[in-house]
Amino acid sequence: MSLALALVTGAAAVAWWGPAALRWCFRHVADPVAMLLGWLGLLVAMIATFLLATVMLLAPGSTRQWALHDLARVCWHWAQPSRPAAVDEVVGAVGALLLLTVLARFTMTCTQRAYRAHRARRAHADLLTLAGGPPASGEAVLWIPHPTPMAYSIGGSRGLTVLASAAGDLPAEQLAAVLSHERAHLRERHHLLVGAVEGLAAAVPWLPLTRQAPSAVRLLVELRADAAAVRECGPSAVRDALLTFAGAPHPPSALSMAGAEVAIRLQRLQGYRPDRRNVLARAALASATLAAPLVVGVAAGILFCL
Repeated sequence: MSLALALVTGAAAVAWWGPAALRWCFRHVADPVAMLLGWLGLLVAMIATFLLATVMLLAPGSTRQWALHDLARVCWHWAQPSRPAAVDEVVGAVGALLLLTVLARFTMTCTQRAYRAHRARRAHADLLTLAGGPPASGEAVLWIPHPTPMAYSIGGSRGLTVLASAAGDLPAEQLAAVLSHERAHLRERHHLLVGAVEGLAAAVPWLPLTRQAPSAVRLLVELRADAAAVRECGPSAVRDALLTFAGAPHPPSALSMAGAEVAIRLQRLQGYRPDRRNVLARAALASATLAAPLVVGVAAGILFCL
């Protein structure tokens, strides 16, 4: 088994079985940041491994002679019309075409999402301007008339939090928890993160890893925002706010107070402990997921050659 084929095997293995491993980790790791690093690390590693394998297959000569500085020689080698293509080069060409197709679909999907988000942001910003603009503190909060308690945030360079007028009747601690939750989304750019994985899922819907990443990342960013709100307002206030805002409508590009897996978030709040930051878990998950395709591919190559 060539090194390129081993890398493809590793990338395919983590694409199919990686989500199951990450779900197992989710049951044992309380830190949402560690799990976010795990999902993002596995996505990046899978794409980078497949890209590296494709370049190696397209490289002239055997993979033992391949080096990064030979990229110009690859282009010259392929430009010669009289040379018949080898099998590995045909496979590499198919892989390159697949990568270009995925890149095109990803770019188109993200562009469409960004345009819709920009329109929603402009519409909310216009309403905020008509309402008198943000307060002197600079925190942009838009109150809209609505009988149902709603709370969501709109991302962007000038993100804002949107609250329904019905939320004004809530206890002060619940309202503070909601505002803290949405501020965490805006501060940590969760909207960009969710948009990126949803764009990748639209570009590569046939892989379990990319298909399941959006729902997992949405849940994890909500858990992260819940943790920020708990540090400021306490778990009881966040729990009551989740129950109050559960099922409230919100725009597709927004992140809502109770927009993902409320039952799981309530369960995590029941066993909440003040200090859940685990640097070791974050480093371990990030390192393991980044190395997973290479490790699996090398192991498959060794087993195949035995």
